[in-house]
Amino acid sequence: MASADWTPDSIAHALPSADMRMEFLRQLNTTPLSGLAALGEKWVKVVTDLQSAVERGRALHIFQQQHDGQLPAEYTDVTELIVESRAA
Repeated sequence: MASADWTPDSIAHALPSADMRMEFLRQLNTTPLSGLAALGEKWVKVVTDLQSAVERGRALHIFQQQHDGQLPAEYTDVTELIVESRAA
């Protein structure tokens, strides 16, 4: 969605949790009119960043399904490091 196409309603509906929606609406209702454009841009970035993270997660999941659960070479599996740090 182009930046100019976003509305407060579309931003609120794109947020994944009730808490995030409430925070957005609280900020929307308490921001002076002069700051509404900046507030909208901030929340559009939040939404688009979340959407990008979801797409990366889906792509990673598909990769793992196709490669017996292995991570792509550019990822570092830190599972062993976590287990070791908890054991220490």
